[in-house]
Amino acid sequence: MNKRLEKYNSDDRKQRSAIKAQVLEMQFSDDEATKRVVMHSAKRIIQQHKAELQALAYK
Repeated sequence: MNKRLEKYNSDDRKQRSAIKAQVLEMQFSDDEATKRVVMHSAKRIIQQHKAELQALAYK
């Protein structure tokens, strides 16, 4: 199931915009807006990796 590095072709990579890859600095504080941002990010990442997390949980 694991692919070897030589099997990957760098010619067919998706072009991503520089804006999406850019990291922005944010100042977090102890308020409701910060909580919403953190919870949204955590839920999004959990959804993206849900199958992997479940496989590890039920190993």
